[in-house]
Amino acid sequence: MSSDRVPRSAVGKGPRRLLVGCGVVVLVAAVLGVGGVWLTAPPAGPPDYSGVRPAPVADGYVEVTHSVYVEATPAQVWAAGNDPALPLEEIVQFDEGFPAVRATRALTGEWIPGARAGDRRWVMFEDGHYLAEEVLVDQPDLLRYQIWGFTGVQRFVVRHGMAEFRYAPEGGGTRLSWTYALLPTAPIVSGAVRSFLESTMSPMMRATLVGLRDHAEAA
Repeated sequence: MSSDRVPRSAVGKGPRRLLVGCGVVVLVAAVLGVGGVWLTAPPAGPPDYSGVRPAPVADGYVEVTHSVYVEATPAQVWAAGNDPALPLEEIVQFDEGFPAVRATRALTGEWIPGARAGDRRWVMFEDGHYLAEEVLVDQPDLLRYQIWGFTGVQRFVVRHGMAEFRYAPEGGGTRLSWTYALLPTAPIVSGAVRSFLESTMSPMMRATLVGLRDHAEAA
């Protein structure tokens, strides 16, 4: 398997280490939360994302996976979720915990479903912040991508993220799974990153999966 796979993190294994200074934990929690947005203003425009993307590492990621059963074949679920006419703004279901997607713009590639490996784009959020996204694997059973270059407060605690959608046959339908793995900037903030995944990313992921399920079953 490619070295760009979403890693099975070793974070959280073994005895826990006591954090020195509760103030660090409080600060990081604020950075990751909406209340910490005031710490940094959005840029005037998108950054230059033309450079080499960050290299994935073997371990150290904090990850979460959610899944949903869809009453449609893997091919039907893949086609519905990767419809070129369905913009990212309509796919991702954010709540009050995180700004919604406002727009995307392709930087490289044609973004043709099934042939997007190596394609890159920026994603802009409602608060004016950006991140870069590049597709690593684009296959009928797997869509894997990487995100980095956060301009918002997440940049203080997350180096980059690896994510993937898996389309697995289950019974007469499909088990659609979505994994996000974020690499903390330092081990001391791993707990805060996990809290961010559980409290902010997880609701968005579950809601998006339900939306993708309903869209595929209605197609």
